[in-house]
Amino acid sequence: MRLGDMMTRDVPFLHPEDTLERGVKLLRKTKLEGLPVVDAWGTLIGIFTKANLMDAFLSGAVSSEPLERYFNRQVVTAHVDTPYPEVEKIVKNSPVGTGIVVDDQGNVLGIFTKVDMIMALFKQSKKLATQLNTVYNQMHNGIIVIDKNNRIQLINQSGEKILGLKQENIQGYLFDDIFPDLSLDSVIKDSRVIVGVKERLNGVKTLCNISPIIVENGVAGAIIIFQTLTDLDRVASELESTKRLYETLLTVLNIAYEAIIVVDDQGKVILVNEAACRFFGKQEQELLNRPVNRLVENTRLLRTLRTGVAETNKIEIIGGRPYVASSIPIIRNGKIIGAIGKIVYRQLEEVKELAERLAQMDQELNYYKERAGNARDIITFDRIVTVNKEMLKLKHEAEVVARGTSTILLTGESGTGKELFAEAIHNASPRRKWPFVKVNCAAVPENLLESEFFGYAPGAFTGAQKGGKPGKFAVADGGTLFLDEIGDMPLNLQSKLLRVLHDKCFEAVGSNRTVKVDVRIIAATNQDLLQKVEAGEFRQDLYYRLNVINFKLVPLRYRPEDIVPLVHVFLQKFNKEFGLHLEDVSPEVRKILVNHHWPGNVRELKNVIERAVNFSTGTILETESLPFYLREQGKPGHTSSGVDNTYFTGYPKNSHIDRETLLQVLRQVNGNKSRAAKMLGISRSWLYEKMRRYNII
Repeated sequence: MRLGDMMTRDVPFLHPEDTLERGVKLLRKTKLEGLPVVDAWGTLIGIFTKANLMDAFLSGAVSSEPLERYFNRQVVTAHVDTPYPEVEKIVKNSPVGTGIVVDDQGNVLGIFTKVDMIMALFKQSKKLATQLNTVYNQMHNGIIVIDKNNRIQLINQSGEKILGLKQENIQGYLFDDIFPDLSLDSVIKDSRVIVGVKERLNGVKTLCNISPIIVENGVAGAIIIFQTLTDLDRVASELESTKRLYETLLTVLNIAYEAIIVVDDQGKVILVNEAACRFFGKQEQELLNRPVNRLVENTRLLRTLRTGVAETNKIEIIGGRPYVASSIPIIRNGKIIGAIGKIVYRQLEEVKELAERLAQMDQELNYYKERAGNARDIITFDRIVTVNKEMLKLKHEAEVVARGTSTILLTGESGTGKELFAEAIHNASPRRKWPFVKVNCAAVPENLLESEFFGYAPGAFTGAQKGGKPGKFAVADGGTLFLDEIGDMPLNLQSKLLRVLHDKCFEAVGSNRTVKVDVRIIAATNQDLLQKVEAGEFRQDLYYRLNVINFKLVPLRYRPEDIVPLVHVFLQKFNKEFGLHLEDVSPEVRKILVNHHWPGNVRELKNVIERAVNFSTGTILETESLPFYLREQGKPGHTSSGVDNTYFTGYPKNSHIDRETLLQVLRQVNGNKSRAAKMLGISRSWLYEKMRRYNII
């Protein structure tokens, strides 16, 4: 507490030419003992007090006379930031009851009286009493306070609950009368501290710590802090169980032949087994608390810590030799708190054989790279990066239902990963050996949708291929058909789709031959299909046929714990694509990314990182590499507004892009279709379809 917290502010000033009458009026109005006197430039020159006023009238002065002859030019001043202990000294040593408070330039800020100090102390005492009361009542332990006469003054809420007593029933009673088994004589008389005494209080077994309350005049009482022994016994039992579990874990780890390393969230080694000690040729104490990258260069454990993605049975070069290594994240309450690494090592002959296999694999890799070109990686649930509890639950449930054949509806905002989920479900199902076929219902022109789905016979219409063309249902036979943006499917095609789902057969355009198919349907939409059903824009029977199993994906803004792992996954991806070596993002970038709303979800985050990687020059991604709208959001006091921010974050919350929005974006990018599609978070084909529908040339 400082002087500025105690003084009286906004006091009026007097000038030497002011009359005694004005001085009387101001003193009466403010009810103060004195007022500061300043010159024409506002500089403090003295103080005019009630005592000065009485002396003036006793000397025969009249009320119209200037007070210039009567104010006190010797004035006590104090700086506004003077701490309380110094204020206390000033008040004790000063013969006057009023002082002037000034700032660094000597400007008058207010006055300070002994009454101000007393009132400030009252407020501070009340505040401290409230804080102390809160501490007492929030403590898990019981507390009893007694005075020097051995009478009970206070028992907190925990104490009441433990002992089954109420404060109003024991307050003011002698402690010995309520708790005869515990004597406090030595504490009160000899100021003795007693720690760890076991005693029954009101029949309850407790462990007590007792301390005297010492003031300037001696002992003012005592405080007893206690807790039930049953609580301590339970804690001891839990500690014993934890100790047994830890010893069991160590035994299991030491039985394993593989080298096992456990690291914390900072990448420091916290546990190793005996095999790891043998592998590195070091004692356990030499390995513990060391950064794991000093033991294993370019270890995958650090990557797993950042991304939360397990990596199993990967070839890792350690000390110039190849080994099979795995890393698994340790996740608690949605946060990555560590990782476990395993290194499989065998006899030298096996290592040699493994090296030869690696050389052969390298040759085969080059061969398959040439043949595969830009072949797409197989998407599995391991590729869906998340540590969010709800998303982890969705992944688990999706893996379970992948084994069946029921229709699945994926809902959620644009950019949340519905297509990834669909492909992961397919690759986890018994149908994974058969095709996974995708159709964007919003990107195919309406007049071609039927032939796109069901194919057409030779000569079915002008411009058709000579031999006809199989539709997506025929291509997906035995596998999975993913219908993206199902909410944009025209009503006439919805009825035909419903028939295929029901009868498992269809007829190609221009053909009378019925084709039977075995296809599992996974549909996805970022629209409210029930609302479209009510508006008559979507068939109710088709909705219920599709909505057998529903998974609603969580927007990125509701799972901020996934942002940093995803950032590292994207850094890893673009490092590989662009031949860079970005290791991490700066703390400022991390803060901006975590605080951003992410209306474009994971797609927006990926685009942001790709853009930033292109502009980054060092090993750490800095704020300057981020898009302008994110850099602006990172500035203090910034509030998002304007059209540009909406555009550059990917199309935000639904797919209903109106004509005006589309025109604005196209004007902004000077008609560049690729940039416009990227800014809106949609595909180019969908952009062209939107332009066609709105008759935008």
